[in-house]
Amino acid sequence: MINLNILKKIKRTREEDNRNFKLGIRSDRNEKVENWPQKLFKKIFNKISNHEFTSYYNTKELFDLENQVAKYFKIKTSNFIINHGGDGIIKEFLLVNYKKNLKILINSNNYGMYKVYFKGLNIKFFEIPYKVNLAEKNLFNLDKSYLNKKIKHCDAFFFTNPNVVSNFDLIQKDIENFCKKYSKKLFFIDESYNGFGHFSFINLIKKYKNIYILRSATKSFGLASARVGFLISHQENIKSFKALQTPYPVSLFSGKCLKFFLDNKKIINSYNRSVINGREYFCRRLEKMKYFVNNNKGLSVLINFKSKKNLNKTYENLLKKNIYTKKIQVNSYNFLRVTCAPKKTMKKILNVF
Repeated sequence: MINLNILKKIKRTREEDNRNFKLGIRSDRNEKVENWPQKLFKKIFNKISNHEFTSYYNTKELFDLENQVAKYFKIKTSNFIINHGGDGIIKEFLLVNYKKNLKILINSNNYGMYKVYFKGLNIKFFEIPYKVNLAEKNLFNLDKSYLNKKIKHCDAFFFTNPNVVSNFDLIQKDIENFCKKYSKKLFFIDESYNGFGHFSFINLIKKYKNIYILRSATKSFGLASARVGFLISHQENIKSFKALQTPYPVSLFSGKCLKFFLDNKKIINSYNRSVINGREYFCRRLEKMKYFVNNNKGLSVLINFKSKKNLNKTYENLLKKNIYTKKIQVNSYNFLRVTCAPKKTMKKILNVF
């Protein structure tokens, strides 16, 4: 059973967001750096009828929306559920699969909510460390010996693909071999950052019943506030989740926004391509300036600073210009994480270096 006494002891905080949303460049939170044009949302919301604000979301529209999502991911509606963002998907997955003495293996330097849920549910977890080698093009390498040793004794393996640190350690063949070798274990692949040039494991759900894929509208659709996440798996697995799914898994506003962008995929694809171009340009320029840069083929990059003093100086100089970034540490190495945007915006960030 879930220990309520442990949950009562956990203290959660919510930081006030003091960023300048009008003048600032939001490169600190792995959300869409630039705003979608306001005219897009006017198109969406001007079409909402008066009765839709006060009645429940039309189930026919929900069915149509699910069909569009299925088409977008090239799966069936029986292969997924919609939930409240990636956070909701992670929590739902853990609750459905919860058991006493559950042990989880996860790659380190990950999304903070994983630890919140693990600790809150009293789940024992092991983090796979990364080795750092600045002499290599890929600055980080997942400790595979630790992975292979620990996976034998865990019930589930959580892996983020792409992730902030390293995306060149586990390829499709590796995950497929794990699924075959450990058919009783669960494999949860977090692909929240998919859509910016990295490969996906989504096709494996048709072959294996022990793999689950998380996708989100936050990153690739640029709809962080919509709070829409998708859990994708073999239809036999999804039956349990559909049994517990709320009758209205998205709000009117989230559903309308999602439908608009699914109807206009060219807008998403065009913007995401421009982010990829901006990211590659940014990395090339920094490397010419002799910075060690980790390009993870996701939404953000890591820039190494030899000293914490230099890191803090650059961070503060960026902040003075309302450019928001995030300081992180991997092992004993200091990095600045920068969420990427189209080339024009990345040039503004480069001017501070």
